[in-house]
Amino acid sequence: MANTPLLHSLAWFTHEVLGLETLLNQVTVKRRRNLARPVRRRRSAFRDPAMCLDFLVMVWLGATRLSHIAPYLSRRNDLARIFGLPRFADHTTAHNFLNNFHATHLRQLDRVNLELLRRSGSLRTRRPACLDLDMATRRVRRRAGGIARIYTWATAFADHLCVSQLLEDKTTESRNLLLHLLDQTRALWQGRPRLVRLSPPCVSEPLLRALLRHRFRFLARTSWSWALSHAQNRLEDAEWLVLNPDTRARDLGPTTLGPATRHNARIILLERCSLVPGAPPDRSALVTSLLDADLSTLSVLAAHATTTRSFFGHPTWPLRDGKPPSTRPRGFAAYLRLATIGMNTLALFAHSLGPPWTPARLHRALRIIPWPSDPPPTLP
Repeated sequence: MANTPLLHSLAWFTHEVLGLETLLNQVTVKRRRNLARPVRRRRSAFRDPAMCLDFLVMVWLGATRLSHIAPYLSRRNDLARIFGLPRFADHTTAHNFLNNFHATHLRQLDRVNLELLRRSGSLRTRRPACLDLDMATRRVRRRAGGIARIYTWATAFADHLCVSQLLEDKTTESRNLLLHLLDQTRALWQGRPRLVRLSPPCVSEPLLRALLRHRFRFLARTSWSWALSHAQNRLEDAEWLVLNPDTRARDLGPTTLGPATRHNARIILLERCSLVPGAPPDRSALVTSLLDADLSTLSVLAAHATTTRSFFGHPTWPLRDGKPPSTRPRGFAAYLRLATIGMNTLALFAHSLGPPWTPARLHRALRIIPWPSDPPPTLP
């Protein structure tokens, strides 16, 4: 069952506070014109802002695939009308809308997201405290023995909001993609971030060396094998230090990345008690340019970094859940951007509501389509 009062409150917030309908009006996917050969088109019930809003409402109601429209949303005109929509667009209309996206329209969605963050989010500050980078890949098979397409999706988060993203459908070095994303994100603020946090898929020695050359302070989570292969001190020389009842750490001390003549990084091993009784502990490692920071501080900073999975609250959506919503890379990139705008809006709404609401709890209360990881519903 949908939480109708909460949906009405969200509709009011998006219209009166964020002005989302006005922002979405700059998207011109269905308003392209060929001045040389004008074409008379029929007037659609779903103009560009309505189609974008339709995708956002799908996000808020928990639809992670276009195939969810028919069984869950096609007969819920009452929910669509809360947000000013006559009904939910069908699967074919949504698919065709994504397929018509060009690079110009992707930039329009980026401007919509940035304006949301400038009005109520992390872009109101002069520089972010922490900038979190994450990366994920997906392999998509082609029909009749065609060449498989590999998507690489890089995302940047600040203050638990997604501020920038890039989707590549060709073979690109992860270092170059992440550095491009970092340069793109830095242009949003007057000052550089105080700390760049990296998820395990992002970690590579060339990238860390590039961050050091650009004088970025970083904190990266990685595997034990990677950490031990780059440590200069022996494992036996470091003692375990208890950080809290569930976590202990081994400080392997400073190390040198690249051809530097002095130590420029520090490696720490972590062990956390497993949530499964009797299972071996969870092992991870930290590599950081903060040579003198306290171990407990580094552990807490790394544990609270935002990742794609923690931001969207789903183990596979929106990149790897089911069949891609569009066969075209720009259509897929548009879907990811619309999902991001939807989750950013929920995060801003949860912040305006205050405790005990969090984005995850708010999303659970709004969803009419259950997710596998959903606990029994509880409301404050």
